Amino acid sequence: MDKKRLEGDVAVVTGAASGLDRGIAIELAKNGAIVACCDINDKENVVTVEMIKAIGGQAFPVHMDVGDSDSVDAAFKEIFDKTGRLDILVNGAAIARHTQLPECTNEEWDFVININLSSAFYTARAAYPYFKKTGGGRIVNIASTTGKSGGSWAGAHYAAAKSGIIGLTRYCAGYFCKDNIRANAICPGPAETPLTAVIDPQILQKMLGNIPMRRFSTPEDIAGAVMFLVSDESKYVTGITVDVTGGRYIYNN
Repeated sequence: MDKKRLEGDVAVVTGAASGLDRGIAIELAKNGAIVACCDINDKENVVTVEMIKAIGGQAFPVHMDVGDSDSVDAAFKEIFDKTGRLDILVNGAAIARHTQLPECTNEEWDFVININLSSAFYTARAAYPYFKKTGGGRIVNIASTTGKSGGSWAGAHYAAAKSGIIGLTRYCAGYFCKDNIRANAICPGPAETPLTAVIDPQILQKMLGNIPMRRFSTPEDIAGAVMFLVSDESKYVTGITVDVTGGRYIYNN
């Protein structure tokens, strides 16, 4: 059997306890990576690890509150102390709030921005010295089509944070390039995850009507794009944003 594409790599996946990020963690492990599954939900995080081990993969749970920089720093130290390297960082942890701008409080704005945007800053900053010790690395930030369209299914805070993720990714691609660290982003369209489970069914149907493939994305769809961006097939790719949308923008430019 050929060597697995990520064999020997250590990958950090935030938000690994559920949704797209659980699917990403499983896919990376299938391809040989040792996956540090990071989440604040310890119970479900352990479930993800057990799912990976059940298919013969390698993973371990790490408690991480992505909105707390001290927790992020401690988690990365724990991961590097345990494995001795860091090759991949996937920033997937996110929350959605649906409060529209006129009713949005300062507290809610700060909370959503912190979890969805500041967290990626915290993790990139924490990961940087460990990437350098390893000799390079790959970052994939999970943004959203809302970050481009400004769509109103979620609030202004969500749209602003996901737009910020795209800008942060481009910055990281330019700044980290000298250290052999690549950074790219993915914009998933509406996906079958807990984030969309709370959306009004009428809004979901309208979203579906704008997707030529006539289905929402799955964790496996997004994980496939992540695999490309963290593998050698994309070794000359950095600073881009990949839309994984089922063709959502073909007729809606």
